[in-house]
Amino acid sequence: MLVKDIILKVCDLLEKPELADAINSSEQLTQEQNEEVEKFVKCLNLVRNEVATEMIPNAKMETILTEDGRIDFQTLSSDVIEILSVKDGMGNSINYDSFPDHILTTEGKVKIKYNASPEELNYSSEFSSTLPQRVWAYGVVREYYFIQSLYQDASVWDERFKNSIQALTSKKSETVIPRRRWE
Repeated sequence: MLVKDIILKVCDLLEKPELADAINSSEQLTQEQNEEVEKFVKCLNLVRNEVATEMIPNAKMETILTEDGRIDFQTLSSDVIEILSVKDGMGNSINYDSFPDHILTTEGKVKIKYNASPEELNYSSEFSSTLPQRVWAYGVVREYYFIQSLYQDASVWDERFKNSIQALTSKKSETVIPRRRWE
């Protein structure tokens, strides 16, 4: 999914056709347009962090070889939000002590599963997501209105954003209608 495509969807939702046309054309954006696009990117990053921390965790698993049982979070490929599990090389759960910047556990091969903070995006970034562009755009519009201090408008888009995520993540079960008898 391209950040640019989400921003174009945001332009549609905010009724900013001039900005969308400027983005679609090969012309250079004005300073004002660039500032607007940067606000949208900032809003998207805020929304991605919210989704990763509160709604749809971004779980990662890494195998680390440790000599002293200390695993510094900076050695992991992503920023750690929360440790989910720590296992030994055989896959058995092991005890660990968690600190703000590391964990202490047993020596040797350790598998650590954690929720990760998403990487910062820029205008030309691409990322993968189970959520459609429309839902990301709802979240960006909500954040944009919060930044503009338009709280009532932000509330409307917040409801759309959260309802969309809930609809996409809730398990859909089959509706079973009892059999009827003809008498």
